[in-house]
Amino acid sequence: MYVAKIKPFVFPQVELFDFIAVDKCIHFQRIPEEYIAFFIVKGDMYLMEDDIAYHLEEGDWFLLEPRKEHHGYKISEHCTYFYIHFHMDEIQFSEEDEETLRTHLNKNKMEALQGKRLDGPILLPKWYHSQDHTAYDSTLHLLNQGRHYFNGYKEFFDIRTSCLLVDLFIHLSHLFTKQLLSHQEKSIKRSTFIVYRLLKELNNNYTRKFSSSMIERQFECNFDYLNRIFKKQTGQTIFAYLTKVRIAKAKMLLTSGNLPICTIACKVGYEDIYYFSNVFKKQTGYSPTQYRKMVLES
Repeated sequence: MYVAKIKPFVFPQVELFDFIAVDKCIHFQRIPEEYIAFFIVKGDMYLMEDDIAYHLEEGDWFLLEPRKEHHGYKISEHCTYFYIHFHMDEIQFSEEDEETLRTHLNKNKMEALQGKRLDGPILLPKWYHSQDHTAYDSTLHLLNQGRHYFNGYKEFFDIRTSCLLVDLFIHLSHLFTKQLLSHQEKSIKRSTFIVYRLLKELNNNYTRKFSSSMIERQFECNFDYLNRIFKKQTGQTIFAYLTKVRIAKAKMLLTSGNLPICTIACKVGYEDIYYFSNVFKKQTGYSPTQYRKMVLES
């Protein structure tokens, strides 16, 4: 699979961002100096790039590369599409086998579920098809917003458009990840899916009372086994990870308002304020009161 590897925190310089509807038209020949992205809203487009023919249909995203000749090879009876011309450093293209991509995307997903920042590239296929209406509609929404920014000529319109284009890259990469990983549901280890579910449960419901027996019932699996596979994939036990999430949320609440310590303890899943304080100090080296004072005075 031919994919673009886009370095994060590098912003594109957008030159054009618009859409057009054409009838009985064939794309002209050119060798661009910039990247050109297409999203097909309706109809068909027939493009040839460096002797490779592409038939683009409704819901397709396609990225043309600089200094490669492209032209139409067949008349489009009708085509409505967005086009984005932009310059950007740090985009690399390479052919990757699907198994390597799945391994990388699985790693990204696991780390993201643990709240870790990803330092690798944004992976985006050169040619991607939106397979359902939700993906199509969400992509179309971002494109309409980007066109509005670029053609609105308001203060810093160029920066807003650049930021939105990066957001679009991430959005499409997320859809690509979901699509690619869904194709391996039968071959991926069942344990990996269980860990995904556990991470989501702990991240979303950290205020709940968790116990080993409750987790066993919910996941219909022996707790010792769950704990073992969870630690193998995350490096932490289930309850160690839960504590980490709770303390991280507590830190945010301690420094973003004047909530009493007892209220914060309840909000992050601890009914006993003294137990909460002991856990917090063990994790951070400070009591909740000391931590709040230290951060606010720094």
